[in-house]
Amino acid sequence: MIQPLSHLPRHQLAAIRMLATDIDGTMTIDGRMPLAVLEAWRDAHTLGLRVLLVTGRSSGEALGLARYLPHASWAVAENGARLLIPDLPPELLVPPRPTEHLRDVALQIAGDKPLRPTADAFAREGDLAFERDARLDAEVLEMQRRAEDQGVFLIWSSVHIHLSTHPPDKGAAVLKIAERWNIAPEAIATIGDSHNDEGLWQPQRFGVTVGTAEVTRLQLRHTPMWKTQAHGGAGWCEFIAAWIGAQKN
Repeated sequence: MIQPLSHLPRHQLAAIRMLATDIDGTMTIDGRMPLAVLEAWRDAHTLGLRVLLVTGRSSGEALGLARYLPHASWAVAENGARLLIPDLPPELLVPPRPTEHLRDVALQIAGDKPLRPTADAFAREGDLAFERDARLDAEVLEMQRRAEDQGVFLIWSSVHIHLSTHPPDKGAAVLKIAERWNIAPEAIATIGDSHNDEGLWQPQRFGVTVGTAEVTRLQLRHTPMWKTQAHGGAGWCEFIAAWIGAQKN
């Protein structure tokens, strides 16, 4: 059972040195990153929290965020498939995608409502991404079943649907980056809001796993240990405030 964030022991939160965070729906409100999130991030950075952006978005978008957002450094794009470090070439963390095969599968699983490629499709190498177009979870679950029948993985977020021939796993990518940063898994917190964040919530991987309030309405295989009371970016700020409080006591 997911517990309220307010029940998280302070000593456990105080030990966290790295936050791996989803962006869309987690750090945003109505599709925008509010000033309150940037201010909270600044305050946490001052106290030593290292933040890793982990998104389903394309490399171009993730690289732009890593370069220009204050206190960002590296970002992981395409649900764990690519590492972006400003001024270095993108690093593919998974096998290259078989583009034509994935396009064929997309046509077959979509039924009467074709999947619409995202505008950033040209910039992706780890998966194919499509607009969710307000599809209900039940519709996407059915497409996931059809994709699995053909040996293809399908995951989704609040905005996109992703197809790949490797298991999409944000959490596996986070562990690779944490090793490079010399940060132990038990000193890592993760936060997300949707199905493509399940890798961030896999049991026994990280010290603290958190979902924003949205997770209570999701059907998940892996659930976070804790949830915020607030939604989206407000929930992200709630977590940061709790972390800062734990550092000061």
